[in-house]
Amino acid sequence: MCGLVAYSGSDADTGKRFIERANRLLLHRGPDDEGVYFGEGIALGHRRLSIIDLSSAAHQPMISPCGRWVIAYNGEVYNHLDLRARLCRDWEFRSRSDTETVLAALAINGPTAFEHMVGMWALALWDSKEKRLLLSRDRYGQKPLYWRRSDDGSLRFSSEISPLLEEDEHPVMYTPAVAEFLATGNYGHLGERTFFRDIYAFPPAHWASIRAADHAPTPQRYWRFPIASNGDRRPYDETARREFRETFEEAVRSQLMSDVPLGATLSGGLDSSAVLGCMAELCGDDQIAVFTAQSEGSAFDESRYVKAVEEKWRGRFRLHWIRLERMILSEVIDEAIRAQEEPFGDPSIIAHGLLMKAAREAGIKVVLAGQGGDELLFGYPFMFHSLLSGAMREGRLKWAIKEAQAFGLDWKTLLRMGLSALAPEAERKARLRSRLKRRWWLTDVLKEAVVENDLAATSDSRAVLLETVERSALPHLTHYDDRSGMARSVEGRMPFLDHRLAEIVGHLDSKAFVGGGKSKLILRQALGHLLPDAVLERRDKIGFFTPLRDMLKAENQWVRALVTDERARSLNLYDCSVMDSCLDGLTRGERRLDAAHLVWRALAVRVWADTFNATSLI
Repeated sequence: MCGLVAYSGSDADTGKRFIERANRLLLHRGPDDEGVYFGEGIALGHRRLSIIDLSSAAHQPMISPCGRWVIAYNGEVYNHLDLRARLCRDWEFRSRSDTETVLAALAINGPTAFEHMVGMWALALWDSKEKRLLLSRDRYGQKPLYWRRSDDGSLRFSSEISPLLEEDEHPVMYTPAVAEFLATGNYGHLGERTFFRDIYAFPPAHWASIRAADHAPTPQRYWRFPIASNGDRRPYDETARREFRETFEEAVRSQLMSDVPLGATLSGGLDSSAVLGCMAELCGDDQIAVFTAQSEGSAFDESRYVKAVEEKWRGRFRLHWIRLERMILSEVIDEAIRAQEEPFGDPSIIAHGLLMKAAREAGIKVVLAGQGGDELLFGYPFMFHSLLSGAMREGRLKWAIKEAQAFGLDWKTLLRMGLSALAPEAERKARLRSRLKRRWWLTDVLKEAVVENDLAATSDSRAVLLETVERSALPHLTHYDDRSGMARSVEGRMPFLDHRLAEIVGHLDSKAFVGGGKSKLILRQALGHLLPDAVLERRDKIGFFTPLRDMLKAENQWVRALVTDERARSLNLYDCSVMDSCLDGLTRGERRLDAAHLVWRALAVRVWADTFNATSLI
């Protein structure tokens, strides 16, 4: 787990300055080692967080024995020993690192090696003979890679955005991203665009080969989340449960690969509890460092579930608690925004950063977590609603109504589900109109910048799954997980994002995910032995809840100044009087969460703009 930078261009001095400055800016991603490589038309830089093979033999950029290939690599490929045996038999290895395995696999097999790799990565591989730079990201984009074309025609790449910004630059906002975020809290559908107009994200599940004369990478896809058509879905039976259980256990086992101490986060939900239970079974008598963040005494306190997990695995954990009710927003938001390099949807991401900080302070460099389970297994309400609506459309009305009643869904939700089943296009257009109405508080010029993104029909559950994985929830999740951890020099791992699980889940009948008024049925039934009863029977979903309304109310004047002052008005993004009204309501004790979210988004954008000296040009 590291940070990488690359320069492709003809000016050697410019490339050298860029690499050296970028390496300094990425120190937090790799405090254990630093390396550079300079060649004809290329420069590579690397910061190393040593996880596998802590010796100097794993130093990067790593050069092949023949001298032709040079790699700067960020990530972990968990099946790298298997790849050595299958794809790299004639390679004389000089280290135990997965970096060298990836170098060898690509040198021998080319980009087809990506199809065999299990894990997370972003990499730059230089072919000094062909003068080509090969770039790639993992299937879900767990590891970041950004690029920018400079005025001199050079291409620059980095694990983070900051190295791509010039010193004292006032970068221009990409207004569609800002507009969509302020209106809805989302921007994942923007794909390769970022909040910075001139900086792009290299897409997940792609690779590209570039030469110095190229104006931009031309990514080629090597994997797509598998979605079976209705007629090709597998039945949900004991065989499916067994395969899911065995694959999940293998995902966790492979992600225990480490030469340094590792731990886990625990919210008290199904996903994190399953990961931790599996770790407890696999780690023998070793105690596991576990980190949780709770709002003690609130309606969203999950401490009792955390304690139930602790009790089930008595003596196996060293539990570290963070009390979120003590969080003071003004003391933590600047650091969080700088780490994320973009505005984000709610302060739970700050809570995740605090967990990573606690892990680092406890001497833990690798943390496993349950993120990705909701996205993969239809765990969000809108996702399992789509399963029921889809069942209605397919004629399984009796089963759908029975499950809707078991979930206790209100009549408005049932009406929407029925409308989607009978008239999916009408329902989809109604949601699009609803999204448009959420622009009401933006300035007229910003309203026009919102991208008219398409939406999956609610009754098309497979399209909803693909949208969630590729365009909405999962891109946010992988981004914040990487940034929260690497800002503290901690590697985050997510067993649910082992793509071998997707190969099972994507082909299963919808009954694998909903049953008896409970979501994520396959997890409950295949992994129930890992969970205490209190967690196994849970039907609510909270996560690392942060008391947003209370935090905004507690610092009302500080927040008001930032979202309504002259700088806020000069950005010309929204109606500042709306902020005054929302904050007045919070002061009076109104419980409108939508008002709190509007204020939060405005605050996040303002802090982000100040942190990066961004200008809106509108």
